[in-house]
Amino acid sequence: MTKQSQVTNGKAFEYAIAQKLSSCLGADIRSGSSTDTCREAFRRVPASLSSQLTDAADLAVEHIVELERERLSGTSIREIWISTDDRGQQGDVRDVTVETSDGSIGISCKNNHAAFKHSRLSGTVDFVKKWNLDPMGCSETYWSVVRPIFEELNKIRRDTSGSALWRDQPEVAERFYWPVLDAFDRELARLTEPSQPTAESATKNLVAYVIGRVDFYKVIRRPENVTVQGFNFNGTLSTERTRGPTHVIGIDRLNGGQYSKTVRLNRGFAFNFRIHNASSRVEPSLKFDITAVGLPPTEIYVNHLRITTN
Repeated sequence: MTKQSQVTNGKAFEYAIAQKLSSCLGADIRSGSSTDTCREAFRRVPASLSSQLTDAADLAVEHIVELERERLSGTSIREIWISTDDRGQQGDVRDVTVETSDGSIGISCKNNHAAFKHSRLSGTVDFVKKWNLDPMGCSETYWSVVRPIFEELNKIRRDTSGSALWRDQPEVAERFYWPVLDAFDRELARLTEPSQPTAESATKNLVAYVIGRVDFYKVIRRPENVTVQGFNFNGTLSTERTRGPTHVIGIDRLNGGQYSKTVRLNRGFAFNFRIHNASSRVEPSLKFDITAVGLPPTEIYVNHLRITTN
């Protein structure tokens, strides 16, 4: 499956969720470019897939509406809207949101994957500052390692007029992946070391960056089942309130493949940061695929719903 088709299928699933919410709650979907994009994606996918997306959306939305039945009474609903992509950069990862008279309830829609973030690292991206881990930003030690690496990648691209391919580069992992990963590891460990005054705030802000700063339901659609998760750190949902981690236990290479680091935290949370090149052509940046390899059911609402076909 190409990247473009993955994006199209994901947008189509967002529209299926919005459609079901509109049907269940008797509310209109706000018009706009994001709605138009998702509607067009839903129209373009094969009929067999649109049917599967609709079945998954039906199960998930009916479950969420039941959980939030007190807040989603007919008289309280104002409208349903589909978010623009830039809202995620502001810590609001909800793709589809129901606006009510006393707040909002949102859903993050995932089709065939459960990734939280796809963050980029480069010689200019100050991830410590951007992720709100510490206003002082990345250390000079970090920059002294990563800047030469990304400058080398930029030189490769410049010298080949942008035609160089990653597959033709020797020792990619040794020259690029692992040095950047190790520098990232050391920088994160520096901020979250228990003896550091930044430890608790950096840990909490790391989790807020990865998961999101606004409470939401996450709906993960697979071919045979759909999972509903409730992330309720601020207590705005009807599920049990989520208690987030307060400190990092360790950072290691366990889980998630060869080119990754796993950040293990207290209360059963663990996130895998897998580094990769975002394009087949060499460019002066690398990308993280951030997934959860540990989410405690005692802290996060989880329900698995099986999709039955006629």
